[in-house]
Amino acid sequence: MSAEINLSEIPKGGRFIISGFENPGSEYSEKLMKMGFVEGTVVERTGADINDPMVFSLRHSRVALRKKEARVILVKESD
Repeated sequence: MSAEINLSEIPKGGRFIISGFENPGSEYSEKLMKMGFVEGTVVERTGADINDPMVFSLRHSRVALRKKEARVILVKESD
């Protein structure tokens, strides 16, 4: 099994699977889940080569998050 990293650390073009949140019960984690960042979802970093905000593709949508916001989402490499 691959190690978990923060979503903010994935390279552009990298495909990862959401494995959880640093603070799963927080209000912000709940908001992210409503946006589609749900455990088991495949997420890919897309968009321009800038670090902040970062653009992610998931569930046929594109979502921009600040780097500090992406840090609360844990991911692991997809097989």
